[in-house]
Amino acid sequence: MRYITPAIIIAAGIGMVVTIPTQSLAVDQQSIAVGTLGGTMGRLGAGLADVFNKNQSAVKLSVAPGGGRSNPARVSTGGADFGFSFTNFAATAIQGKAPFKKPYPNLRAVAKFYSSCYHQYVGKDVYDSGIQTWEDIVKSTKPLKIALVKKGTSTEYTGGLIVRHLGSSYEKMKARGDKQTFTGTGANSRAIRSGQIDFYFHNSGDPNGAGIQAALGRDLRFLKLSDNIKRLLTDNGYTPCVIPGGIYKGNAKDTQSMGLSGLLLTTDKMSADTVYNILKIAQANIKTLGSVHKIYKKWTPKLAAAVGKLPLHPGAIKYYKEVGAIN
Repeated sequence: MRYITPAIIIAAGIGMVVTIPTQSLAVDQQSIAVGTLGGTMGRLGAGLADVFNKNQSAVKLSVAPGGGRSNPARVSTGGADFGFSFTNFAATAIQGKAPFKKPYPNLRAVAKFYSSCYHQYVGKDVYDSGIQTWEDIVKSTKPLKIALVKKGTSTEYTGGLIVRHLGSSYEKMKARGDKQTFTGTGANSRAIRSGQIDFYFHNSGDPNGAGIQAALGRDLRFLKLSDNIKRLLTDNGYTPCVIPGGIYKGNAKDTQSMGLSGLLLTTDKMSADTVYNILKIAQANIKTLGSVHKIYKKWTPKLAAAVGKLPLHPGAIKYYKEVGAIN
């Protein structure tokens, strides 16, 4: 949205004050929708806006609260100029797939900021009995004790996506006798450690304290992801990731998984110069941004450009090609 700074002229001889717009003094006021203002997305957005505003004067960025799930539709429909979200919600928004009711094909990726990985823990005793994949969980002929993260979270949504793809549902699995709990990661960690549950999963970076504690109290293994599930998640905007070996007791080797990436979106109508300048100024001030959030300490152009199958904005393409992050 463009605001014009007015110029005030006093008409000679008649004492009349006339206000006229002066284009040369125009400043573009643009917004970035984040998550909660003090959360990860809020801090990333606030830092980005601050360094951008201090290093140019044509555009002024401000930060507004939002949500990773709601921001794609908000940006697409003009409720915000930029918005932080996750790769899965960006992909499904563009395609018009659940949880979105219609497609938002004008969305474009600006940059990926960080990645996290799905950690899918199962007790070694259960793993050795043949429960080693999502297919095994869904098709099990015996009841299982399964913990899912709180309803409404991206992790709970991901589990439902996988289960539905395999022709089942949480309700059908419960009907066969499964014990299901929808609680937080800390509670799930304690429950699997004590044997109250057989399986739980969550999305996080490494190392993860809850996972480390869980593995100290019980032999655990990571679930394997079949090619079928990997394709499903890739098509829905998830990205490959690796859980490093040696962090979690009993899992000495790297584990291939899938995860989500936090990224910044805009639309195809956004100025290429603005997007280019945001990226260029941010990278030129990366040390300053690193003091805002540790994610920025590892934020390179190559990482930023790795948005998978999502379409990049032309301004982002120009910048990433210029610095050699993409061909």
